[in-house]
Amino acid sequence: MGLEKVIKCIKENKRFLITTHVNPEGDAIGSSIALALILKKLGKKVVVCNTDPVPMNMQFLPYSKKIKQEKTIENRFDAMFVLDCGNKDRVGLFKNGAMPSPPPIVNIDHHITNEKFGYINYIDAKATATGDIIYRLAKALKVKIDKNIATAIYTTLLTETGSFRYSNTNSGILRVSAELIDTGINPWRIGQQIYETNTFQRLKLLGMLLDEMEIDSTGKIAWVTITSAHYAATSTTVEDVEDFINFPRSVKGVEIAILFRESKEDLYKISFRSRGTIDVTMLALKFGGGGHKYAAGCTVKGSLNEVKEKVLHAAAEEMEKKIVKKQKGVAA
Repeated sequence: MGLEKVIKCIKENKRFLITTHVNPEGDAIGSSIALALILKKLGKKVVVCNTDPVPMNMQFLPYSKKIKQEKTIENRFDAMFVLDCGNKDRVGLFKNGAMPSPPPIVNIDHHITNEKFGYINYIDAKATATGDIIYRLAKALKVKIDKNIATAIYTTLLTETGSFRYSNTNSGILRVSAELIDTGINPWRIGQQIYETNTFQRLKLLGMLLDEMEIDSTGKIAWVTITSAHYAATSTTVEDVEDFINFPRSVKGVEIAILFRESKEDLYKISFRSRGTIDVTMLALKFGGGGHKYAAGCTVKGSLNEVKEKVLHAAAEEMEKKIVKKQKGVAA
């Protein structure tokens, strides 16, 4: 079992590096901090390092100021934890020739499309969040979950479930959340820091995107597009885009929401969200991406018009398949 192998690795080694995917969000940052604090309680030496900064709305988390931001890092560790990342190509520290011979990788994740690129792979696609897996690890290691660890883990659960609104919310995760709250954390403050710390510029960007939001003729596919021109006009960055895809997803009748985000010239990051009818993992896989049944993503090369045409055509095909199945009485 992956859990036993992870525990063995922790007990047998002393120096650990923790990292995650590029453009980290709540689950990635919260999981990294929680694991770092757990390892420190066990007397281990830990460095958390990413190539991208901690998002503004996550900087309230304990230990967040100790997270390093580097393009490369010296290989002086016994093992490297890669958290919440289904594809090693999304690990920032593996880019630009960094760490050509990394230490043994411990891959901990909850994405169903995880490529199991680690020396040790602890993957649970049924877990609500990677933070959920870190919680289990703390329990297995018999590490007391204090207020700081609880804050980090609760943040992963809150963000991955959309404030406990998404389909991955279940009674088990609510019981875990209750246990975390009992350590003395403040759910109101955490929610306020994550969701109510918008900058004026971010809201201006959101206003532009909502004004330009598009929907197909069926009313079942809606999308927004973010280009470098939007960032320039509002003095914003990619960090400000987090969760914007939920707005087209919230439109009544929409089954597939798509966010097109310009990464660089002729390269677009695509995010998919489902209302619960369509498995958007299938969409992401068509373009070499991955993710979850109701939340997935990929990268597509080409001009904006070319990328939109390909992606929207694929989305329409998935919708048509669902309609045909429904007409034939085939279960989803």
